[in-house]
Amino acid sequence: MAEKKDKSIAASKTAPKKSTSPKKTPSKKNYNQASSLKETSRKKTSQAKNKLSTKGKTTPVLPVAKTTGDDSAMTVVEHLDELRSRVLYVLFSIIILTIIGIILSDEIVYFINKPFLETGHKLNIFKLSGGFIIKLKASIGFALLICLPFILLQIWKFIVPAIDKEDRMFARLSLLSSVILFYSGVAFVFFLMLPFTIKMMLGFITPEMISTIGADDYLSFIFLFSIAMGLLFELPIIILILTKIGIITPYFLISKRKYAIVAIWVIGALVTPQDPLSQILVAVPLMFLYEISILISKLVIKRSRKRKLKV
Repeated sequence: MAEKKDKSIAASKTAPKKSTSPKKTPSKKNYNQASSLKETSRKKTSQAKNKLSTKGKTTPVLPVAKTTGDDSAMTVVEHLDELRSRVLYVLFSIIILTIIGIILSDEIVYFINKPFLETGHKLNIFKLSGGFIIKLKASIGFALLICLPFILLQIWKFIVPAIDKEDRMFARLSLLSSVILFYSGVAFVFFLMLPFTIKMMLGFITPEMISTIGADDYLSFIFLFSIAMGLLFELPIIILILTKIGIITPYFLISKRKYAIVAIWVIGALVTPQDPLSQILVAVPLMFLYEISILISKLVIKRSRKRKLKV
């Protein structure tokens, strides 16, 4: 009996003890903490992936601003905002000058019509609203003519970050020369071409004829003629820029001189009111400007060669 008791006591010692304590179930707090940890880890991995994908990328800057190395390099959005502000400045100035032109419309219209009135003839109006349209056209033309330097100034301020510092003086002189040449072309038309042409054309009207020239047609003719001659007087600046870029050389201009002369006379025939004397008055100054353009092109080539030798 004693041996059986000893065996039962030994078996009870070696047998695994059953835990009487209740099993622990995961609480809600622990579950929420685990889910939040998973979410934060996911966010960190997604951020790391985005960093790796966008590594080496910068905010879009216009390539022009990058190449110049200017400190005022702007993004595309900032560049468009700058363009919008410049356009608004120009429109605002044109509107203000147009209002001033309407106030001074009587003096402006008289000044424009003076070469025609000096011949003893009068202009005619064929519409009820003709007088208002003429004054409005004269006011807008006055505003655009006066506002031209301001428009070029706004263009210059917009494109100046894209120009190298070495070439900015050249660009300034080109803009200034273009304004002077344009005004020279307009003055050439109004003070030289127009009085001569009007007197000559009205001289063909015999006493048996009645001239019914419309004021609207006369004003449109003056505006178109003045703008055309102002743009044609920009020929030296165009040649200067094309030579600077490398598209045109003095040798090319000299070799194509005969074709240029023919083109100048054709342009003179198209611009003038189809009479030989007016065509001569237009073609001769343009031929003179073409020869000046050849000299300017030679000077630009010599200057560029000197720079290359210094380097």
